[in-house]
Amino acid sequence: MKRADVDRVFVTKLAIYLVGIVFTGMGIAGLLQARLGTDPLDAINAGVAAKTGLSVGASSWIDAGLVLVLAWILGRRPKVGTVLVAFFIGLVINAGLVVLPSPHAMAGRGVLAAVALAILYLGVTGYVLSDLGAGCLEELMLAMVAKGARIHRARWGIEAVLLVIALVLRGPINVVTVVFVALTGPVLAWTIPHIAAWLRVPLPHHDPNIPLGDIR
Repeated sequence: MKRADVDRVFVTKLAIYLVGIVFTGMGIAGLLQARLGTDPLDAINAGVAAKTGLSVGASSWIDAGLVLVLAWILGRRPKVGTVLVAFFIGLVINAGLVVLPSPHAMAGRGVLAAVALAILYLGVTGYVLSDLGAGCLEELMLAMVAKGARIHRARWGIEAVLLVIALVLRGPINVVTVVFVALTGPVLAWTIPHIAAWLRVPLPHHDPNIPLGDIR
């Protein structure tokens, strides 16, 4: 690969890494503000925050650290960028909870939840493709993929376990939580290879469900 191509890929990866962090944090904050349920991990974060008095962002740092330890045990050593993702997403969540509206009407809450979910998926796809350090759940997902699991099955398993923990902690679980558990695996299995091809960046992992030869 020519130096110019290497530089282009690095700049692209850095850009989608930074955008991914902002999108993910704002997406999570949007789901919390919509009050129709959030993803299972952030339902856990909210449950921990309610029981301990910590902010949701601070709770997310603790929970992210525990998940990263598990990913490391499975062979996915955290990068510096991974730690930064966990730290800065916590800050963005706290900021998002301040600046984003909290609609009262069900229609407004539904629109906010749908937009927040779409932004969240784009954000996760962005920092996964950057290969500069994914979020804690994505690192665990990639560790499982490296062991031979398919993206959607790995993610379904992760989200199902987290959902049970969130239920125990009485986190904000609602219709969006169920949608998130059902859709996240298939959505990421589609967005990661297709957006990689569109941005012309290499995939950061080998998922047997993705024909890598088709990605340029």
